[in-house]
Amino acid sequence: MLKSVRTKSERTGSTGSGALKRAEPYLWLLPMLLVFCIFTFYPFFETIFKSFFIVDSFGNINKFVGFENYLYIFADEQFLRSILNTLFFTVLTVPISKILGFLLALLANNRRKASAFYEAGFALPIAVSSSVAAMIFQLLYTPSLGIINGTFGLNVQWLDDPQIAMVSIAIIQIWLSTSYCFLFLLPSVRSIPQELLESAKLDGASLHKQIIHIYLPLTSPIMFYLICTDVIYSFMMMSFVNILTDGGPQDSTITMLQYVYKQFAATGNYTNANPVAIIVFFLTFIMTLINFIGEKKGVHYA
Repeated sequence: MLKSVRTKSERTGSTGSGALKRAEPYLWLLPMLLVFCIFTFYPFFETIFKSFFIVDSFGNINKFVGFENYLYIFADEQFLRSILNTLFFTVLTVPISKILGFLLALLANNRRKASAFYEAGFALPIAVSSSVAAMIFQLLYTPSLGIINGTFGLNVQWLDDPQIAMVSIAIIQIWLSTSYCFLFLLPSVRSIPQELLESAKLDGASLHKQIIHIYLPLTSPIMFYLICTDVIYSFMMMSFVNILTDGGPQDSTITMLQYVYKQFAATGNYTNANPVAIIVFFLTFIMTLINFIGEKKGVHYA
């Protein structure tokens, strides 16, 4: 009888110990999950909730209006312009920076005595913060004293002309993002088996065919990651615009996130800021979802 009681208690203890072991990973993650919920999920759902109300400048709810806030936002020409500007910035910066980063990785693929110097030169822009990069290019873009106009004898109003102001800002992002892509793509390019490349050369494959049929497929997982992160960053871009143009001239550089910033920071208009923030989130989510749909066709995992 005593033996059976002991066996039962041991079995109960082992069951409790097993449950504790299964719960251990979640217990380790619990503090981080709590922080994540408090500082991410709670503000997000609170913003969704308040987007259906009239909210004063102190964040207090006054009146329920349903989807009227969203209808008002989509009727605002400045917000619609910010969507077009953001899309134009994304389409301009993402492909060009990925192509340049990939070409630089191919250029630096073969190790040489001077590899450390030009690899550091290619990667140097990533060490520059957005604010510092904006100030550097502001000096370069100065019409009268800037190096670009002075060197090439131009008279271009880089940041004051509505036709090219967004292109001028996109150039800064391309410069920064290219170095970021280079750092990720260089190890990926160098990890391609040399036997595979030598076999392709023996079969008469030119460099162009090697790039299309070997380099691009084998580096596609890294490229996919870079495209996803860069699209999200481009949709969230605001720093360059705030420093250089403040959305001008004539709203030619205003982006979606800067529109949100202007609503609550400049005027305290939380009634407009809340629904716009949700719209920006869903537009970014849709663009990310499109990228993941394309992953099945364009990404090749070894």
